[in-house]
Amino acid sequence: MTDYIKNYADSKSYYFHFYSVVSGEHVKFPALLTQLDDKFSPNWSSQKVFGRQDPIITFQGTERTIDVAFDVPSKSVNQAKDNLVKLNKLIKFLYPGFSTQGSANTISASPLLRIKFANLIYDQSTHNPGYDEDEPNGLVCGINNFSHKFKFDGTAGWVDEENSAIPASFSVSFSAMILHTHDLGHIQGTGRQPDIEFPYFVDEARRVEAVPGGNGAKPPQESPDSGAEHDAKLAAAWTATDFRVTARGVAERIDGITEP
Repeated sequence: MTDYIKNYADSKSYYFHFYSVVSGEHVKFPALLTQLDDKFSPNWSSQKVFGRQDPIITFQGTERTIDVAFDVPSKSVNQAKDNLVKLNKLIKFLYPGFSTQGSANTISASPLLRIKFANLIYDQSTHNPGYDEDEPNGLVCGINNFSHKFKFDGTAGWVDEENSAIPASFSVSFSAMILHTHDLGHIQGTGRQPDIEFPYFVDEARRVEAVPGGNGAKPPQESPDSGAEHDAKLAAAWTATDFRVTARGVAERIDGITEP
């Protein structure tokens, strides 16, 4: 069975990457996003002074947090098991590193991660939204409020084996507190980050021609590894006026495409 979700993720590099700063391990999921909220919070201290109507405010810093949710579907038994193994690995990333002193373990490293998704979550200092397997370039963060949900509500099946139930689909959600590794703000003598690079990368060299009646983007082009007939169906479903890259948006269109 052709795995259209994986093929699309491969062709567009639409993967959500997690890299453990503690262990150096890496795991990735096809980014069938259902939520991506980016929040910037400037913080000020306030002090009231006698005789002054307005308080004196002092800037303390700007915090950035990201809320993410995505679905992880499976197209086969083996893929369902692989996805569950990846989830196990990701959950282990949430625990710190320990060192052993005698018979006691003490925390030696906080469970920091690097996370990345295409051009929307990336490290601006690299000037490159691509993922480098040798030198991970995601945003350093501390993750909190991590949760996942197995879908046993009838919307997805599961692998039914003796003493084993492997969900065919599950969802993941979390919040991340970002720790930028590059300069932020206006730097005297050097200015600030280019508008096309922070916080989101915009490739000005790859602007596309407008499609009459569309939203300014061309529909997907034929790819050499999936067959012209299937790509024509996928392109027809993935119209120029609808570029939703979400679990619902992708799955609803892919479900209707079958192998010849």
